[in-house]
Amino acid sequence: MAKRRKTRLKHLAEKVQNGVRIVGMECHDTPSAIIAEELGMDLLCCGSPGPMGMMGHKSMATVDFEEQLYMLQGVLRGAHSPFIICNMPNTTACISVGESVHNAAKVVKLGADGVHIEPSLGTVPHIKAIVDAGIPVVGHFGVQGERAVMNSGHAPAGCTAEDAEQIVTLVRASIDAGIFAALFEHTSVELTKWCYENLPVAVASLGSGPHAHGIFHVSSDIIGCSVFPIPPKREVFGDVWGEMRKAYTAYINAASGGQFPKPELSHTMRDGEHQKFLAAMG
Repeated sequence: MAKRRKTRLKHLAEKVQNGVRIVGMECHDTPSAIIAEELGMDLLCCGSPGPMGMMGHKSMATVDFEEQLYMLQGVLRGAHSPFIICNMPNTTACISVGESVHNAAKVVKLGADGVHIEPSLGTVPHIKAIVDAGIPVVGHFGVQGERAVMNSGHAPAGCTAEDAEQIVTLVRASIDAGIFAALFEHTSVELTKWCYENLPVAVASLGSGPHAHGIFHVSSDIIGCSVFPIPPKREVFGDVWGEMRKAYTAYINAASGGQFPKPELSHTMRDGEHQKFLAAMG
């Protein structure tokens, strides 16, 4: 298999200009990254579904930055050609501008191409400082897992005119700060379509309808294997959880019933060595 060209910002921009859909996914482990590399995905994001869906965190409030970075390293070992970004969880991009830039620098120092941030109007200056430091930023809008408590959960966003207008205000401020793409999670299709048709940056949809420059999904949801409940209206393409249960059940039954391990799968001593061993043991 020929080595793929590294995807850079200019390549993503060319796809947008030429009307070619960008395809990406949230990715949190090396096997998924290897397959994404083989399939030629354009963009990978080591995002919040990793700590929640794969590692059992109930919310992003309990996720340590080092956990996110550890998962990023696993992704980077498996994929090299996609444009790879990493989520900045919890309070890593809001306490102070200097600390936000320092944390974003940790991400790119490990080898990522940029960062993923769920902004508020108050953290827009942090985005600007990160971009000014030369680090690309994807802004995440609509349902924001980092702000689930303030937003009273994970209900679809942009379903009223007032809510949609507030989201557009935040997106525009983030564009002014320098984001190169806006990812919309579970926003109304009407709002996402309007942003796709009117905003000057690439628009990506995660459960927000087909009107977008890029389509995004979550690896653990794609394969049907997540501790965190898979959101409604998010299509699942596999049942890895079910396959794992079948395999583990078969193992337990075989081990407890004496069918595992099979004699032919055991290692044996070389000819004559067993007798020597017994003689040595007296």
